[in-house]
Amino acid sequence: MTAMLATSPLDHADLNRVGDPERPQMRRVRKLFSLMIGSDPQPSEGQMRVIREHMLMGDTLADAVVHMYKSLPAGEGRKLVDQALEHGIDSVENPPQALTALFKQIDHEPIWLDREKLRLACDVSHRVGLSGELVLRNLSLMGGYLGAAAAKPLVFTGQLDRMANRRLVETGKFWMDVTTPGGMERDQEGFKSAVRVRLMHSQVRAMLLQSDKWNMAWGHPLNQWDSMATILEFSVIFLTGLRSLGFIFSKKEREAVVHLWRYVGYLMGVEERILPTCEADAMRAFYQVVATICESDDDTRKLGQALAGASLQDGGDGWAAKRMARLEYTLRAGYTRYILGDEAGDKLGLPRTAAKYVWPAQIPLRVGAELVRKSVPGANRVLVWLGAKARRDQFPKRVQRLKADTTFTPVKTLAR
Repeated sequence: MTAMLATSPLDHADLNRVGDPERPQMRRVRKLFSLMIGSDPQPSEGQMRVIREHMLMGDTLADAVVHMYKSLPAGEGRKLVDQALEHGIDSVENPPQALTALFKQIDHEPIWLDREKLRLACDVSHRVGLSGELVLRNLSLMGGYLGAAAAKPLVFTGQLDRMANRRLVETGKFWMDVTTPGGMERDQEGFKSAVRVRLMHSQVRAMLLQSDKWNMAWGHPLNQWDSMATILEFSVIFLTGLRSLGFIFSKKEREAVVHLWRYVGYLMGVEERILPTCEADAMRAFYQVVATICESDDDTRKLGQALAGASLQDGGDGWAAKRMARLEYTLRAGYTRYILGDEAGDKLGLPRTAAKYVWPAQIPLRVGAELVRKSVPGANRVLVWLGAKARRDQFPKRVQRLKADTTFTPVKTLAR
């Protein structure tokens, strides 16, 4: 079952955010993806129409619930959502039609859902330890800022240029919830967090559409195509970044990660028509996102510098702590330049640093460690356990230190 979608009245021809897949810079990228996928990933004219259509689509089911909030006393709409999440839609007396429609979709379990794949994907996410956070932050999030139009909602809400560390904690909470074994069951936090983030996005979307500063030539705010691209950031882009560090994943593991995020995307209102079903689909979609990405602008640099600077803000006050924070900042910037290239690093406003050579230099050590893991019985399970323990021990301390809101409550006013 697919959530109903809204299309903006803006004509496709007026979109100024669609990159040209035929531009010269894409030739080598196209060849590389053709080799990886086994077929040409270049979008056809029909597929380009689908891409443009989804850049103009919101999420009608979630948007209707947010609209419902306005007809209720302040806070009552969120209470109804929380009650339905915790106890089911049947526990709500005379539920509004919009709420019923949303929960009909999310409570519908897709026929393709495979719980063994969900659990394997969670193990993979735990096993990679702190490297997973490095990749999500300095490849997935950073790379997303290169498309200026897709990053505009963050700029307008001020979430990553003014409160970078707190936003990182909130994103980390969401990622931890959905990658906890069993977390995507109906009564668990991963499922609930996916729905709450979906509604938070819808609330931000409504604020932006009501603002006279939003330019519809950027597409619908938090649109379907950008939402699908975000799912890729947590799946194949995540895996690509880890493999660039020397991690080894079996075909079964890679398919499991794509499957987990397919289900997360389904709960978050991404149309099933564009949700990748397997690794090859996801890599083809990854290419199409890159091929149609819009130009960077000054906001790209602001967001990139704010995200990079989060390491310095969270470093502590002592001399040693500041030195370690500076080292972390340099190494993270180096990783972004290593994986995205110097042109992208310049657009993001990151310092040029020889630290980018540290990451490929450590690949032989990582590959060696991975071969040991694969050959020693029980080694994989130990690494999964250690990764899970580190998350349980460290994350609550960071939330407390930064006083971060992990309830997925949207901002009250726009920053721009």
